Amino acid sequence: MKAWIEKHDGGRVTIETNCYFGRSATSSVPLQSPGASRRHAHIHAQHADGVIGYWLADLGSTNGTLRNGKRVTIPARLNDGDIITILEDNFTFHTEDALPSGGNFVTDSPATVVVRSSQLCWLLMVDIKSYTVLSRQLDTDTLSLKVGTWLRQCRDTIESNGGVVDKFLGDALFTYWKHSPKAPEQVAAALGQLTQFQRARDPDFRIVLHYAPITLAGGAGGADNLSGPDVIWVFRMEKVCSGLKTDSIMSEPAQKALPASCATVSVGSHPLDGFVGTHAMFRLAD
Repeated sequence: MKAWIEKHDGGRVTIETNCYFGRSATSSVPLQSPGASRRHAHIHAQHADGVIGYWLADLGSTNGTLRNGKRVTIPARLNDGDIITILEDNFTFHTEDALPSGGNFVTDSPATVVVRSSQLCWLLMVDIKSYTVLSRQLDTDTLSLKVGTWLRQCRDTIESNGGVVDKFLGDALFTYWKHSPKAPEQVAAALGQLTQFQRARDPDFRIVLHYAPITLAGGAGGADNLSGPDVIWVFRMEKVCSGLKTDSIMSEPAQKALPASCATVSVGSHPLDGFVGTHAMFRLAD
């Protein structure tokens, strides 16, 4: 599916997997205002509800990002015709009618056949604890700055260690690494950095890790769409983590595949809704 940003002068910027707004020279949409951040906001293409959706996220900018006049706090799904405002600049988001993600996507270029494959992947989710409570405690500007900064830090950590952000999920990020000889060390490095952020409790968040075969299908801008029961497994683990009130949780396959230098502690065996039996779980050692 084709999507683009229309600028006030009528110019267009096509959106692939990611579209960045900012004063940085590498931005997809350069901003000239001195009040704009170097990395101010971005749009992320992802599979949602069987189609390709486009989500707008602020990246912890001081002056914020507006969608249809309302400041963005957590990532928001864009609709055709939405107005994105950054200081004095207004941009209009446009997208063609959504097509099923399992079929071909019609653009100005020849249609691309979606190729599906199964591959071992590391699945990592980070999500803010008690976001609803936090949103009631803070004013919109403070909340937007806090959440946007956290999203940027987590995303930078994951991507700098070879991971891929698959989806924004409100107050969470769902990410992955394809299996490779260096992936365990990359995952361990990302975990180490994320636990450093956790210690600040600003905001407080969980880390959920699984290692399993996943179905991958070509998606927006060349990104992969992840599916299969083990994707659901991660969300079930997150509920266990919340119930245990721990900062992290991981499956036994993930715990066994991590480098020995990544210390873990057993948190017992637990049932997962929709899956048979109980399953050994671990957390990162303090």
